[in-house]
Amino acid sequence: MTEPKRQILQGRIKLDGKTFTNVDFQKAELVYEGGAPPHVIDCTFSEATFAFTGAAGNTTNFLRAMLRPQSNMRQVVLGLMPEIQQN
Repeated sequence: MTEPKRQILQGRIKLDGKTFTNVDFQKAELVYEGGAPPHVIDCTFSEATFAFTGAAGNTTNFLRAMLRPQSNMRQVVLGLMPEIQQN
């Protein structure tokens, strides 16, 4: 598989398991399905959005549910990703 380098990419782009180097994502929908994490190196994003589908979507929805105050699990999520609290 050819890995994108020094390109402008637009449209729907699947991220799983790919390496993107010096790519400019313009008006792109970046889709992560929960497979191998992508490597994103020195890329830029202009009007790009992210979509989490499949297993990644399920995990994202689970974490969102855990963040709700009534779940009493907010600190668990924040403990998994302490960098969220730094901002």
